[in-house]
Amino acid sequence: MLSKTPKLIVFLLAAIMLSGGISVMDSLYAQQRKKEEKKESFNRPAPTQPIKPTIPDANRYQEDKVFLENADSLFRPPMDYEEKQIVKGSVVFRQGGMWMYCDSAYYFPERNSLDAFGHVEMRQGDTLFVYADKLFYDGGARKAILTAGPSRPDVTLKDPKVTLTTDSLDYDMNIEIGWYTRGGKLQDDINVLTSTYGEYSPATKLARFEDDVVLVNTKDGYKMYTEELDYNTGTHIATIDTETRIEGANDTILTTAGRYNTQTDNAILTARSTILHRDSSMNVVTLEGDSIIYDKATRLSRAYMFRDYAKNPQPMVLTDTARKMTLIGGYGEYNDSLRRAYSTEYPLLMEYSQKDTLFLRADTILTSIRVEYVWPDSLAKALSAETRARLKKYTSPEEIADDMDIEMLRIPANFNKPGHAAKLLGFSEVFFKQLEDLKKEQGKVSKPAQEANKPVLASVETMADTVTKTEGGSDILVESDSVALIPAGPRLDKLGRDSTYMVPKDYHVARAIGRARFFRQDMQGVADTMIYQEYDSMLYLIRKPIVWSDQKQVYGDKINVHFNDSTVDRADLPEKGFMAEYIDEDFYNQLSGKKMTAYFENDELRRLEVEGNVETIFLPMENDSTYNKLVNVESSFLTIDMKDRTLDKLKFWPETTGTLYPLFLVKRAQQYLPGFQWFEPLRPKREWYGDRWKWMDELGEVPEELDNYFKDDTPASKMKMQSPQ
Repeated sequence: MLSKTPKLIVFLLAAIMLSGGISVMDSLYAQQRKKEEKKESFNRPAPTQPIKPTIPDANRYQEDKVFLENADSLFRPPMDYEEKQIVKGSVVFRQGGMWMYCDSAYYFPERNSLDAFGHVEMRQGDTLFVYADKLFYDGGARKAILTAGPSRPDVTLKDPKVTLTTDSLDYDMNIEIGWYTRGGKLQDDINVLTSTYGEYSPATKLARFEDDVVLVNTKDGYKMYTEELDYNTGTHIATIDTETRIEGANDTILTTAGRYNTQTDNAILTARSTILHRDSSMNVVTLEGDSIIYDKATRLSRAYMFRDYAKNPQPMVLTDTARKMTLIGGYGEYNDSLRRAYSTEYPLLMEYSQKDTLFLRADTILTSIRVEYVWPDSLAKALSAETRARLKKYTSPEEIADDMDIEMLRIPANFNKPGHAAKLLGFSEVFFKQLEDLKKEQGKVSKPAQEANKPVLASVETMADTVTKTEGGSDILVESDSVALIPAGPRLDKLGRDSTYMVPKDYHVARAIGRARFFRQDMQGVADTMIYQEYDSMLYLIRKPIVWSDQKQVYGDKINVHFNDSTVDRADLPEKGFMAEYIDEDFYNQLSGKKMTAYFENDELRRLEVEGNVETIFLPMENDSTYNKLVNVESSFLTIDMKDRTLDKLKFWPETTGTLYPLFLVKRAQQYLPGFQWFEPLRPKREWYGDRWKWMDELGEVPEELDNYFKDDTPASKMKMQSPQ
């Protein structure tokens, strides 16, 4: 054992020495390498762009595959059941022509999908841009779900002229449609649309909205409320297919179907619709029709009745609540700017301001508003007897002015008036002379009057200065009525009222043209044309007019009826008149003359005046209320006074000829004046229908007798007598 010990010690010492030598050798080799590296002259270039992953031999424009185009970092977690890449920083994906950008993403190459986060953008060419906070994209199905979040509070879809905003958006790349289900807004250069559900296709420019849909026109400010709406952002046309209300500053439209051009403000409403027009006084005119064409630019609306009776057609109805008037017909139109209405195809006008409705029927009916200047109530009311007596002595406004307490600048009577053509050269001398006369006259009045007249003289001097500065005056004519050489002063009427205090007032005008007829309980009438003017309270019956009241009939070449508070107080037959009253069997009281005027009180005839070629046949009533004689009288003038619907006074003058016949000896030819005809078959009638009285002509049928009557060009006063029916 002792003999072997020295060998072991020697072996260990040798091993230690060998390892130390190796270490020294390594150290010397490392020092040598450092010296060689210092001597190396080659420098490696720094990277100039991010390193991009590549897929050898892959078509990166495949429409069915999503490619990762860029990322600052990429990490693949171990032990995942499928390949998953986590990318961060300037992340870019592409599928075909669609590019997707985000701050970070989970990329699943095998599933061909990705989940993107932070500042998400989707771009396709220069036509589609979508911005969101999160994107969940399925490349196989080509569908995206985008939501809002911290980086972007809203999801925004944009094309060149449209912006869609919501908090969550689904987008299908196959059909190029995006939709939201929890509320959103679409805005273009004309409108802003909001709804609970909405969808939009940038390719077709078509959008559809459902539930609480509101369209606001940014140009005109009107609003559309509905539950379903189709809208084209290219044409700005809204297609309506459910109950819809459109509210503007002056108009409201109620409809269930149609097309509304929000850019031109034209609408074609294809279902039963109503338009309400409001004026500045908030009076409402309502137009209703089976279909309506509406043009807001011209403020013209046209209403139609369906021709297809399977659709349950109803007539056009126009209602003016302020004037208590309703106009119905197969076709009608209303011009809101001019306040004119027009109706054809069996039109009927109903005026219900009085207890008994007035019905007016014709081939064509037109209504309009005429504006007249009137005195306000404070000046229009009756003056006291003392004031009337004082003003009665005046014969001209000049006399009134002379008697006024204030002093007025008087313009010479021969002063040149505006609107007259005159050569400026010849006119100027007279003009300046009259101007000097005015200045002298001005110096004679009091200081308050001088102050009041300063504006007048200033205007005249301005015109004089214009004349002085005008060159070539001999070739210039003053012809325009708009050139006021002398400002118009107060215009005074015979009561001394200044017309500048007059105020505008609307008056209703109605025209019934072609086979016109009117009917109400106390009076009925027919004529080829009827014109009613509210401002002078006149009803004009033109061509073959006939008027009936109770058992009386009046006809002639023309009839003018004057109303007072909607009741008749005077009727004129200015050219030729014939009056008849049914008595019994074939007997009629008859009266004719060149001019006839009837006066009424409480809808009853009070006085009748007849002038020229007066002829009459009448049956005087005996004390026992019987008739036993017939009187035929001719004269130049006649007056009749009635009392309690019976004859009170009868006067003929200056000369009278007549014959009295016992009734039992009267021949048939002696019973009637020349030209007499009883037109009872033409008289509008009414009957009980359903639960009310209804005029037979209310439905629009034109009786054959009435049609034949107007086809004959012979005046009613000259028609050949026919046997009374």
